[in-house]
Amino acid sequence: MNSLETIETLVQKIPCPVCLNSRFQVHLRCDLSQSPCDFHAVCGHCRYPFVVTEDTKTMEEIWPRVQAHVGRQGCPQCGDPKLHLEFLCDVTSEDCFFLVRCTDHRHFSRLDQAGLRYLFR
Repeated sequence: MNSLETIETLVQKIPCPVCLNSRFQVHLRCDLSQSPCDFHAVCGHCRYPFVVTEDTKTMEEIWPRVQAHVGRQGCPQCGDPKLHLEFLCDVTSEDCFFLVRCTDHRHFSRLDQAGLRYLFR
């Protein structure tokens, strides 16, 4: 598989580093004659541009880190470590976020990318 095919496959599985959406426009950018070309993605939701490489993390790779982070933090309302985590996107606004549910007390908390920024580096 060449780099273009790898990037095309990868971009279908990555979340936007800003809004967690996964709808992108990707283009090849070659600015300087002496440097290699880069694949740049632009989020179709928030318009955030970023470089996509073969090392860019997919949601499957990020998910265990998010679960571990949320588990260490516990429920934001009661501190209970028994949590259920879901990833949701609003169809109308295309806003994406993690929904944390306390399994024992039924508390719900919304966790967006701002609360997980370090996980996406």
